[in-house]
Amino acid sequence: MLTLSRTLCISKDELSVFFDQYLKTTFRIWLGDIRFNAAKKMMLEFPDYSNDIISAECGFSARTYLYRIFKSKEGCTPTEWREDNTRKTHHKRD
Repeated sequence: MLTLSRTLCISKDELSVFFDQYLKTTFRIWLGDIRFNAAKKMMLEFPDYSNDIISAECGFSARTYLYRIFKSKEGCTPTEWREDNTRKTHHKRD
């Protein structure tokens, strides 16, 4: 958050208020969602990448956090999500 607030030339408090009032979320949740969506996109674009690589490339501190967020948001593991969505992507192309 400090890096973003410095980049935007505003205080951390002002940035926090922006997230709260305009985005109706916190910086931490917003950043987690950005990383989560990046991980899903990367899984589809680079099917040979392991979950370890995906989690590191998307900024997750540990692979276990990637698993936790997938279970919470998608109700399955990253591997299960990838397999299900890879099949859907291939069927759309046929």
